[in-house]
Amino acid sequence: MRSFLLGVVVLLGTTMMTAAATPSLTPAVIWINDQYHTGGAYTAIQAAPDGRVYLGTTFYEGFGRFMVLPPGGREFQVITDTAAATGERLPGKNAQAKIHTKPAVAPDGQVYFGTKSGETAVRAAQGSYPGGHLLVYDPSTNRVRDLGIPRPRQSIIAVGVDARRGLVYALTDPEMHLILYDPRAQAFADKGVFAPGPQPTRYLVVLASGDAFHPAGPDAINRYTAAAGRIEGLPLQFSGPGSYESPYALAAHPDGVHFHGVGDDTGQVYTFTASERAIAVRLHGAVFPPGYSLPGSHYTMTAAPDGNMYYTATLSGGGDRGFFIMRLVTRTGRPEVVGQVGSLPPAPPNAVPAPHVRPAARRLIIQGSTAAPDGTLYVMTAYPLRILVFPRLAARP
Repeated sequence: MRSFLLGVVVLLGTTMMTAAATPSLTPAVIWINDQYHTGGAYTAIQAAPDGRVYLGTTFYEGFGRFMVLPPGGREFQVITDTAAATGERLPGKNAQAKIHTKPAVAPDGQVYFGTKSGETAVRAAQGSYPGGHLLVYDPSTNRVRDLGIPRPRQSIIAVGVDARRGLVYALTDPEMHLILYDPRAQAFADKGVFAPGPQPTRYLVVLASGDAFHPAGPDAINRYTAAAGRIEGLPLQFSGPGSYESPYALAAHPDGVHFHGVGDDTGQVYTFTASERAIAVRLHGAVFPPGYSLPGSHYTMTAAPDGNMYYTATLSGGGDRGFFIMRLVTRTGRPEVVGQVGSLPPAPPNAVPAPHVRPAARRLIIQGSTAAPDGTLYVMTAYPLRILVFPRLAARP
């Protein structure tokens, strides 16, 4: 009942902005070489503490690439492709075509990521797809190691790190099992179904305690309690103005205690605080400028060095010009518009589209975001695949 009642008060939790109050943002654009993808990448972008930015691409019927942008760089460099990393060299529908996972950087600098079939997850699981591989990149040696297939015929859609215990999490697709990998024992442990439902998110929240979280329907969130080693569903307890839409984009707060989310359609923003038997959800409402309408797409969220949570919004009413950078000011609990991104430039004039790259989408598609230690915000678009760079937009004051 709570979900229904909340759903009818969206406007009460929405703040309108005047056009004059919305700054204009002009990002630098980094184009990803067409030979390394077929036009897309999904969520797989993450800045590391040393300033490197890691990126995973999709190459349908072939092999995705794992790439890195050095600090201050202007071009992503290939670390490996999924054929070389896994030893599976046959292209086609069962190839390791995608890196969907947002890379997870461990305290020792090791970077974990996983592979996914180019087929839909259900078809891949029913076919001859061998399964997604859990991989780790060591920047000190520039080597990628294959840790194995956690669950046969299942892709890997998200990864995370329990820094306290030195363990790695992998979330499979479509069965949504949570798998633990122990680097010391070099062994996997299947903890069971973690994310029921047909629409899993690629965001796996892991807090400083090692506890992991994932939405479990409209009014619950599942928690893997690291100390006890068990999965449990926790009901949500709401407070504050606004409505609740089970979020797609999730991100841990820099304090490692709370996490945040944003409703994809509504732009409603939340702070989650887990207790022993429930999760408190503080509703912060939503914000959008006049002249634009909902539903929108609020598909990415990331923590930033200034202590705030940044998220993206594409709203109806302006094509590319309906693209906004938003943030939740965590100190006040208030969502606000950071700026409106103007029309994005076309591909460089010397760029020749490769025949394997899929056509550009008719609308702007935002797939991922991350913030570097200096506060630079990176936002990834798909079809075409490019990285929008907002220098020091989220820097510490």
